[in-house]
Amino acid sequence: MNNSDTTIDHHNLSVEIASELDLPHQRFSPSVERTFDYLLALVLFLELILLFGNTAVRGIFNTSLVWANEVAEYSLTSLAFIGGAVAYHRGLHLVMRLGIDKLPSKYQATVECARHYFVIAVALIGLYFALPMWHDSWNTLTVVLQIPKSWTLLPFFIGMGLTLIFAYFELRRHTSKENIVAFILVASLSGFWYLLQLYTGPWLGTSGIGFALFLLLFLVFAGVPIAYVLSVTAYVFIYSSGEDPMAVSLAMSNGISSFILLAVPFFILAGNVMTDGGLTKPLADWVTAMVGRMRGGLLQALVIAMYIFSGISGSKIADVAAVGTTLKGMLKDQGYDPAESSAVLSAAGIMGETIPPSLVMMVLASITTLSVATFFVAGVIPAAVLGLCLMIIINRRAKKYNWPRCPSLSWSEKFKISVRALPALMVPIILIIGIVGGIATTTEVSSIAVVFSIIVSVFVYKGMNVKSFITTLADSGAMAGMVLFMVSAGSALSWTLAISGLQTVVSDFLALLGGSAFAFVSFSIVLMVIMGSILEGLPSLLIFGPMLLHLAQVYGIDPMAFGIVIIISMGIGTFIPPFGICYFVTCSVMETSVEKVTPRFIPYLSVLLIGLVCIAIFPSISLWLPHALNLK
Repeated sequence: MNNSDTTIDHHNLSVEIASELDLPHQRFSPSVERTFDYLLALVLFLELILLFGNTAVRGIFNTSLVWANEVAEYSLTSLAFIGGAVAYHRGLHLVMRLGIDKLPSKYQATVECARHYFVIAVALIGLYFALPMWHDSWNTLTVVLQIPKSWTLLPFFIGMGLTLIFAYFELRRHTSKENIVAFILVASLSGFWYLLQLYTGPWLGTSGIGFALFLLLFLVFAGVPIAYVLSVTAYVFIYSSGEDPMAVSLAMSNGISSFILLAVPFFILAGNVMTDGGLTKPLADWVTAMVGRMRGGLLQALVIAMYIFSGISGSKIADVAAVGTTLKGMLKDQGYDPAESSAVLSAAGIMGETIPPSLVMMVLASITTLSVATFFVAGVIPAAVLGLCLMIIINRRAKKYNWPRCPSLSWSEKFKISVRALPALMVPIILIIGIVGGIATTTEVSSIAVVFSIIVSVFVYKGMNVKSFITTLADSGAMAGMVLFMVSAGSALSWTLAISGLQTVVSDFLALLGGSAFAFVSFSIVLMVIMGSILEGLPSLLIFGPMLLHLAQVYGIDPMAFGIVIIISMGIGTFIPPFGICYFVTCSVMETSVEKVTPRFIPYLSVLLIGLVCIAIFPSISLWLPHALNLK
């Protein structure tokens, strides 16, 4: 099969999903849209050249370009805020549609309109409180380039300005009546909040935290993009508590200042190059050749393919789309029910949360004190345990329903398939060995993996040319912008909740449950499943991850093993109905309905829950491999 038949157009996929969910996308002429593409591609390519070049210079000449990392950090800020704005424009931000869809049709358009007014509110508030930051930091110079630090805030201003423009054009899609009613609705809610906190505030402690969580959930179910929900909740909450809201703008800026986060765009770019460049099909063929003769061979291959591919792209939606699209035709040809295939794909998506290199693991490590390399190693065996559980139940169901095996292949055919897949397999291998082995930093290794994947896709699989590479860069830049803006907003909200005493409130609640480590772990699992389902995975980790990991140490629980537990719990939340966004996308990719998938998904979910309980009860499952490799 030709490579072009098996690659996934992420740009079209994002537009298709956006259209299906009635999200904003492509409201300008093609030339303007191409300008956005070129801008994002240029920023991401510049970051890649700087970091890969710095890595090469250090390896060859044993010296570093000290200015390169600082410029790369400015590129990262540009991706976060400018890319985040473009992601909003193209409908890439995560949105919970359940609340809007349950409304009578005559009210839906008004609420759709109102959610864009909340986005405008975030942009205006951000700009207002960022202006004093610009003034205050003008006389402070950067360490290496010695330029005013105010210039580092320029991407924030551009990003918020673009958000205002994009939101304005979204409002123009609605009638004057819808705009007037939506504006009055948002203004009334804002006025009610302002007067209430004016006469009863400041809201501190339990009352303030309760208000923040209520506002968070209300806006999420109202369909406001989740990253902007995190931002507006942080601003409103900090103002209600009597603190200076400018601290939120500062926290958003500092939220993406970690050097580790420079690897985020490269993880996403590596995954997209693998998909767009034709690397996914050889991997799928190799996995099928290796395990296809087992009972339910193609479903077994699907689990292993997710094990290999999970976590690289930066989006679980992209992961399931890549693997599902590649194997969907073969599964149908062999007579598998799309509902069964979708159930296995969803379960495999949960399993893949702790497989290195995992973006959510890297982000959680960047906002806590966990070592990225050790965290990656700690996730290998838990993911293998969950994968083994899935493969066992697939085998049992294959016997029960007489699912087919794949055709037998000769050893020479297997050898040819393995040789063809080897270059594609090297991409995750480079990432894992480079990071775990301490050969280079996470960011440097990710840049090497990207360059290698580009070379392989162009010269080995011949699945990418200059035009498609620019498109892949632009799509990766927009996706990275969505992730980084969410990290920025989530870090700000996590900080505001932390200074409000969330940890104390949770500790007091746990004391009512007995105050034991068992109660704490049980509470954490339930919390992350619920919040992972409502907020999707990454936002829930950003908000609650640092607090839970700190409490884990108080209860004498190893933070590394506990981190694995909450990530798996979060993963379960993203793939369970009725709220799990990834669950609905998986059904769409496999061309089936939620109603058909859910009964078939329950057995797989049950074994995953059993596996999660085992991983939580026996921390050695997570810690054995790091200890064996003397990692701390």
